[in-house]
Amino acid sequence: MFKKTNNNIKIIVFCLFPVKPSLAKEFPVCPSLDLCPSGWLYFQRKCYYLSESEAAWNFSQSSCSSHNASLLVIENHQELSFMIKITKQDPWIGLYKRNEEFEVKDSGSCAYLDSKGVSASGCYLTRKWVCSLDINSAQ
Repeated sequence: MFKKTNNNIKIIVFCLFPVKPSLAKEFPVCPSLDLCPSGWLYFQRKCYYLSESEAAWNFSQSSCSSHNASLLVIENHQELSFMIKITKQDPWIGLYKRNEEFEVKDSGSCAYLDSKGVSASGCYLTRKWVCSLDINSAQ
């Protein structure tokens, strides 16, 4: 539910909590609002960090590692669609490809996300980057 007030949008989240513990598995439960580190986004049991600065692929991976995260590993088409919608300026990602599920354009060694999917370029180029953190490993 969205409520517009003074040109600001407030998001109101409603959660259902079953009265009987035996029903807990049947109903989705809202995630705790502090599952992700400050400044990170939450989507489908992962936390995401969108960098504001640019760097080469190796530095980007090191930056993610310093937060116990990794460059974004795309696991399914829902995650790919979500990331294409929220990212800007073709950020570095960690490429994970299984059974040719995602088409990769270009012939570089390091992967980045563009408006049409995953591409590759030279690792020395500077780009923004996206870190991802599985919340199961964050706790």
